[in-house]
Amino acid sequence: MHERLILDSQLRQLKAIEEELESLDLCLQDAAREEPQVPLLMTIPGVNYVVALGLLAALGDISRFKDGNHAASYLGLAPITRQSGDHCYHGHITKAGSSQTRWLLTQSAQHASRHPGPLGAFFRRLAKRKNRNVAITALARKLVTIAYLMLKSNEPYRYARPDLMRRKFLKLKVLSKASSPGSGLAGVYQDAKLPAVTVPAALPNGEQRMLKQRKLTSYVADLYADNASSKETSHPAKQGRPKGRPQ
Repeated sequence: MHERLILDSQLRQLKAIEEELESLDLCLQDAAREEPQVPLLMTIPGVNYVVALGLLAALGDISRFKDGNHAASYLGLAPITRQSGDHCYHGHITKAGSSQTRWLLTQSAQHASRHPGPLGAFFRRLAKRKNRNVAITALARKLVTIAYLMLKSNEPYRYARPDLMRRKFLKLKVLSKASSPGSGLAGVYQDAKLPAVTVPAALPNGEQRMLKQRKLTSYVADLYADNASSKETSHPAKQGRPKGRPQ
């Protein structure tokens, strides 16, 4: 009898906590819909509206940063550098700025590391030479530099998966369920009323060379095909998606 009373009490507490979390999540969704830059940042693999809101709050006006590296340094994702004479030493990240934002970006990097596009390729290439934690931190730093460029140019991420983008935007209610589920990435962005994205044929020569070197040309072409949402390339290692909120 005594154990039953304790269990019932704990279940009531758990239910109350879940209701509070659900209420908070709804408030965050409302805030995200009021901020036009949130859907833009959500096009980055691993970034949902919670991460996007946290990143925007931490960075503020991006015009105060010279480039993406300075933005990453502001968030403490740049390595400590010590120089003595002709010798230069690079250590751990500085951990300056918001620790909560760094945690959000690290969680996003865990998801982005499994992405079949350039971000996943970057992580897998680095993970061959460094341990996983170092590679994840480097990927989190890259997410900041990419976010900076996207905010500066007002352009969504070019290599997102259309099916995942559709699910993200439907959850945030910035996309109508009536829109065509078979449209490619450019179509999904258009349905979500995002700025135009640079299509593969219009990419800079350097970026096209990068895609060719990393054998991603076919993957990128499929993203912009009309049936891109139904067939997606999986992670080479066939690992499952990590648990957590960012997508």
